[in-house]
Amino acid sequence: MKKIKGSIAAALLAVALVATPAQACWTNAEQDAARIANMNQMLMVSALRCRFGNDNFLSDYNRFVRQNNDVLASQHNIIKARYARTMGQKAAFAELDRFMIALSNYYGGGHGDPDCAKLEKLSGELSRGRQDVKTLALIADEVVGVPRQASQACSVTIASRR
Repeated sequence: MKKIKGSIAAALLAVALVATPAQACWTNAEQDAARIANMNQMLMVSALRCRFGNDNFLSDYNRFVRQNNDVLASQHNIIKARYARTMGQKAAFAELDRFMIALSNYYGGGHGDPDCAKLEKLSGELSRGRQDVKTLALIADEVVGVPRQASQACSVTIASRR
């Protein structure tokens, strides 16, 4: 009986160790969603912070959001689904909230680069029309990159030898 209990405990430990890395990693689509969320939070917080200076881009940012709300929402939902998959439905909302608040707090402190003038230019370009996920992810990668919370990418197996 002790041998069976020991085997079961060892098996459960092995499953837990194998499952943890998969839960920690972010797929390409999830990382793109995190990039886009990161850029959107940066623009939103910075638009509020920069609105009283010479480089006020709040109206451009608001136009960007109105024109791309469906794309931004779809990326938000990808992040939420990732948290639901890895932490459970109950914890997903709270974890998504922590993720977004951490991004907002970082940018609320005034990150410096890109500065208000650069963000005004970026916001103006983004507000000229609808954007797709691929374009937003590429721009976000250039401007802000993947937030540290989503930096653990899932490994990809190209081929395997049997």
